[in-house]
Amino acid sequence: MERRKKVNHGIGADFSRTCEGCAHITAEDAGKGQLWHRCSAPGPRRGYTVSTAGRFLPYVPAWCPLMEANKKNGRK
Repeated sequence: MERRKKVNHGIGADFSRTCEGCAHITAEDAGKGQLWHRCSAPGPRRGYTVSTAGRFLPYVPAWCPLMEANKKNGRK
């Protein structure tokens, strides 16, 4: 019987911080006095909404270019 390698399919998001304060965040008016924040970092997910109704996502997504750069440098 062939043994299979265990593959880690864990979540790569950073739940210890949010996107709030990132230099790549842009704010836009969504109408009715609401403000949305979008990620303007280069990459395929440019324009992704990271905040609605004034609340940011409770994590930094795994696809964030800054997260990918930190992984290359050996940091979380």
